[in-house]
Amino acid sequence: MRYTKKISFPRAMLKKLTEDITRLIWTNEGSLSVLEIVEEIPYDIRADVIEGLSSFYEPALAAFYKLIQMEYGPEFGAICQRALAKYALAGIEPEFPPAFKHDFYRAFASVTRHTGRMTLDVAWLKPDGRLYVECFYLAFGPDGVHSFFVIEDMPAREYLSDRETQADMVALSYEESCLLVQDAYNFNVRLMSRPALGKFLYQIYLEEKNLAELCVVKVLGQYCPPLSPRLLVNSFFHALRCQDFNYLFSILDETSYTQAQLLQQINRTMNPGALLLEGRVDEVKGSAYSASINAHAISLSEREVFSSEFVFELNKKDEANWLITGIDLSGSKKLEQDSELNPFSLQVYCRVYEIMDLDELFEVLDRVDNIREVEELPYGMHMRVTSYEDDFNHGVTFMTGVIADMVINGDEFVVISQQQDTLEDFHNLFMVEAASPLLPQGEYEMRLTNAYSYLSGQYLQFEDILLDVNDELAFEDGLRFITARYVIKDRARVLERLQGLHSLQFEIPGQFQVFYQVEEGHEQPGFMAEYLLGGNWVTVSAFGDRDMGVIRQAFEQEIYDALEFDGLEIREDGIFAILSAEVKRIFPQLESTLKEIYLNKWYHSHLPNLSGMSPSEACQTEEGTRLLWTMFKRIKKKEQLRRMRGERKQIGLKEYLRKLNLPQEGGN
Repeated sequence: MRYTKKISFPRAMLKKLTEDITRLIWTNEGSLSVLEIVEEIPYDIRADVIEGLSSFYEPALAAFYKLIQMEYGPEFGAICQRALAKYALAGIEPEFPPAFKHDFYRAFASVTRHTGRMTLDVAWLKPDGRLYVECFYLAFGPDGVHSFFVIEDMPAREYLSDRETQADMVALSYEESCLLVQDAYNFNVRLMSRPALGKFLYQIYLEEKNLAELCVVKVLGQYCPPLSPRLLVNSFFHALRCQDFNYLFSILDETSYTQAQLLQQINRTMNPGALLLEGRVDEVKGSAYSASINAHAISLSEREVFSSEFVFELNKKDEANWLITGIDLSGSKKLEQDSELNPFSLQVYCRVYEIMDLDELFEVLDRVDNIREVEELPYGMHMRVTSYEDDFNHGVTFMTGVIADMVINGDEFVVISQQQDTLEDFHNLFMVEAASPLLPQGEYEMRLTNAYSYLSGQYLQFEDILLDVNDELAFEDGLRFITARYVIKDRARVLERLQGLHSLQFEIPGQFQVFYQVEEGHEQPGFMAEYLLGGNWVTVSAFGDRDMGVIRQAFEQEIYDALEFDGLEIREDGIFAILSAEVKRIFPQLESTLKEIYLNKWYHSHLPNLSGMSPSEACQTEEGTRLLWTMFKRIKKKEQLRRMRGERKQIGLKEYLRKLNLPQEGGN
């Protein structure tokens, strides 16, 4: 059931799109272009546009719906089935796919697996002796199958001469090609990122099962150049940051470590879910056959930063290659905010723009030296300008060598730099033309910890960071409400997961369904998670990073391929945002229920502004009581601000006091 109103489009508006489809659909390369056209349609209306095309009775449109069905699967499955059934009644059957693979010819891959990125070209021999080539750019991180294109017709001699003469290319079998594509695609599934267009063509690589004799860990070595001990350990940190465990396993001496032992070691030295900010070699000692390496790592967990010291032991595997035989943690400590070792103690400058012309902006960015894409974000990309080439001599560094970070996030463009002069230089570059592609919106100074959360795609708008920065009043009672957004690819499976929760659930007619999951570990049930399910989207919300991580892991498990992660945001109104006048009228008991489970959650939550104590614990000590009354002053101040702004009251100070059985007046 969809909860968005169906949109109708004038026939003339769809006719041009139909003409483009009819012209392109008959080749694989053209079909990829059709998919690119589909992707350019705003997602909110994409399903309606696709369905609207079924009013044209053309053979090309039957092929189009078959293409969409193969590419997107259940996401637009119902629409495609209806359209194809309608065409079948009219005697129109889809002629698709337009081209078939023939005999496998050769495949070549770049020897760059240690960087977490590879190119892969797979050639197929056509009946006329020429080649059909499929080209992949694989990333063993969030991007997974990053990009894909085809060359419909290529002479065999040209294909071989272009690849056999390159030192960084190696030949591989069809089965090994499948193994690499599957390995990269698993990141798309696990991290719920959308893979490159063209799945209707490269699906055969994903479905190949005849790989029993191949082990991805054992074959990775042939796709990596010989690395010195320093570069090998730095590549270890790079893979750890990307959660590229197959590469980690491939550089370990299996006689010294099993895969399970490595994972246990990582969990002991770094909290599960921690973000690796920095990791690199400090000192190398060794001989021709063994080496001992001192290294350090800085990680972020639950908004706290930790520094760890490691000793790596390496032995020579053969004449050129090394393996890690031991990893020992020699020291670890929490870094305070003002520590010079804490990368987040840095203050950075941010300038925010509204994008007026995206194409023109990219033309300007093309003129910037040493700029590269770090990762794709739900609504754009994160780019970085560095002062040296991206290599493993520097390991995983957080801001060392970084001139500026640039983020395209929807209609926003943000430049982040440690130097205000750098910000001004880029501003002058963007504004040099009379018709600038950007419209300045503001300039800010903030801690790097807040800026980093934006450039990693955790916020939909820059203003959400400002809300988080000023959370003394925004989250006056210590609870931060975090929402994860997803696009749904298979609604039936998502609904089945939500209905399987032991939760309070109801439907707001014509809008969405609501599910509340509660904790049963205390005398009174407390809030655990909120789920809102729309027609093609779902949100998952919880209080705090730790709860959010647990809830997301349980929700996403085994339905990764039914979801596409769409980003995080902070919601100041929290669970009470849903309480519109209409909802209160339909569900008169909902507000009191939400207040009850909210206060129960707050009562037992360990809060930073109570020095890690819960309110139930804090009220039993003198220091805790003092911190509670400091919190209550902020709550009262926020109440007054809401009253002045005419905003809806949520939970009043009296209700917090009543929960703790405290008097209405308190001391300092």
